[in-house]
This record gives sequence, structure tokens and C-alpha cells, in this order.
Amino acid sequence: MTLKSRRKLWLKVHLYLGLFAGAVFVLIGLTGSLLAFELPLDEWLNAELMTVPIDQENKSYLPVEAIVASGLKVLPVNGKASSLGFPRHSGLAFELWFEQPSANAEYSERHQIFINPYTAEVTGQRLLIDFKRIWRDPFKDFVLRLHYSLGLASTGMNVVGFIGLGLLFSVLTGLILWWPHPGKLKQALTIKRNASSERLNFDLHKTFGFYASFILLFLILSGVFLIFPEYGRGLVSVFSPVTEPYPIYRSVVPTGDKTPISLAEVKAITDQRFPGGEYRYIGFPGDEKDVYVVGKREIDEVNRKSPFRRLWLDQYSGKIIYERESGSRTAGDIFVEWLYPLHTGEAFGFTGQLIILIAGLMPLILYVTGVIRWLQKRKAAVKKYGVKQIEATYQFK
Repeated sequence: MTLKSRRKLWLKVHLYLGLFAGAVFVLIGLTGSLLAFELPLDEWLNAELMTVPIDQENKSYLPVEAIVASGLKVLPVNGKASSLGFPRHSGLAFELWFEQPSANAEYSERHQIFINPYTAEVTGQRLLIDFKRIWRDPFKDFVLRLHYSLGLASTGMNVVGFIGLGLLFSVLTGLILWWPHPGKLKQALTIKRNASSERLNFDLHKTFGFYASFILLFLILSGVFLIFPEYGRGLVSVFSPVTEPYPIYRSVVPTGDKTPISLAEVKAITDQRFPGGEYRYIGFPGDEKDVYVVGKREIDEVNRKSPFRRLWLDQYSGKIIYERESGSRTAGDIFVEWLYPLHTGEAFGFTGQLIILIAGLMPLILYVTGVIRWLQKRKAAVKKYGVKQIEATYQFK
């Protein structure tokens, strides 16, 4: 196959992947831009629920038992509390998560009750996730589910995952087509001044595509990993062991008194084992054999939402059944731990989030300039050869 023939082949692959998978990539990119600041956005849009005035006289939170007890008072009859989410900073409310049956018996709805940490006053509640009816979700979660599943639940996740693999080839073929001839590197890296609109559009596509390709490749690869975590972890484990993220442990059910330990005891046990750090959540036992799961983030952990450091406690004896901390991490664990914070930009704070916001706009720019370029070449082919020979003559120059 000649160089010209290979170029035509790569061009067609790039064209069709870009036209079809690229359209979905635009949606994924735009929603990803919003999700780079998902937590501040959610707090801003739902300030009356999530934010609280800071008690200047007493900045200490009330005991967790008082917080949970207040939330349980407004828990629906058919609701079941599942976990307590701790505030990220002093101006936010606690989140008492609960589940209740939905219209579809196959799954439950997930709700949140918000509780002032200084007064234990309930500031409100909301439906957070209805797995089959995305339009009922809050804006942030509506956007999140569009991002990773197109709002089509598990089927949509598979679609997004395979589209991601197609986009990987689209970016790679774009780099192949961009690759300059000897002595043309500067031209390939810049936009020609005073060029025609057709040339300007082409230069925008190739230069933006090249500069964005490195971060887009990472975002696509990390996104596919997050869609198919079992396969991703399996691949990483070939090089280094990866700790099971959600191991299942069971409590020893006593023959006598079956009263679980209090949340105050859970917190005391956790504080004794892990004195420093910040609480992210306490997961409640789901049944009489289940356990407490406590996530207490170490200050230097890169993932601020889902800490690696956790405890699994017997709900009756308070015995530590299993624990994880940074010192026990493998190279594979560290690699996996960094993927999500890098994907969202939070690993590098505001700067990283800003980079992700900008990167999320790149698919739109590339798609628009790519479609315009395709239409330009198509119009030129029709003018020169007629409709029947368009495909045979279409190529970038």
C-alpha cells in the first residue's frame, strides 16, 4: 500500500469515527466541563439546602448521634438510612443518605437529608438518584449521568465505553494525519496568518487537535477505565496488585443482645486508630450481618471524595475487621487512586479543574471545524467530479 493509499485509509477512519462518535464526544466533553466544578456548582444551585451560616461563637460540630437523630425524625416511613456524609468545609451541611422504594421494584431511589452541623436543624431534603428517570435528578447529577451513560443506565455506560475506544482511534488517526513532512513542522504547529476561511478552518482543526490530543487521550483512557473498572483493574494488576475497592465483610451476630454500637463509639474507635485526617462518610449496616464502613481521608490523599483510608467495623463488638491506609497501598493502588482526581482535575486544585473545563470544550471545536472541513471538501468534490465520485476523490490537502 502506497503512502497516499494509507493516508486515504486513515482519513476515512478519522472521518467516520469523528462524524459519529465525535458527536457523542461533544456531549461528553461539555458535560465534563461542567463537572470539573461539580461540587461548587451543586452548592451554588442548592444553597438553601446545602450551605449553612458558620457559628462564630462555637465552630465545633454537634455530636454525630445528634445530627443523625435529627435526620431520622424526618425520614419517610418506607425510607432506610444508609450513610452519613460529612461536610467538605465548615459552611456546609451534613448529608444523611437514605433509600426508599421507587415506582420500579428493581431498584430504589436515593435521597439526601441536609442537617446543620451546629444546630442539628434539618435544612431540607432532595431526591438525588432515580436510576431509570434521569430527569428527576438534581442538575449536577443529571449532567453526571449524561456524561458517563447518556442517561441510559448500564446500557448507556457500555455505549459510552465503546465510543471511548472509538474516540481513542479517532485521536490517534488524527495525529497520523497531522504528522508533518520534513521541514514542515512549524507550519503544522501554527495557524497561517491572513489565510482564506477554508485554510483558517483547516489550521484550527489540525493545531487545536494536536495540542489537545495529549490531554484528550488521557481523558478518554481514564474515562474508559472508570466505565469498565473491573477490566481496568485487571489490566493494572498484571503489573502491580490492586486492592479490592469494596470488599464485603460480615459482623458476628451475638446470641444475646443484638444492639449495634453507637455512632459515638464508631467515631471513637476510628479516631483512636486514625487520629488525624477528615471524615468523609460513615456507612451504616444494611442488615443484622452487615458492618460499619468509615472513610476518613488522610490530608495528603489526592482523592478528596472517596478516601483510600477506611475501616470496616463489626456493628456489635466494634472490632476492626479490616483497614486500609496509605502505607499499605501498592503501586497499582496509587495508579488507580490518581485516575479519578486527574480525570476531574481536582488533583491540582483550581488550576487542574480549569484545564479540564477548557479541555471539555475541545471536542466541540474539533467537531465543528471537522464538519466544516468535510463539507468544504465535499462541495469541492461535487463541483469537480459530480456526486457519484465524491467518495473516490475526497481527501485532505
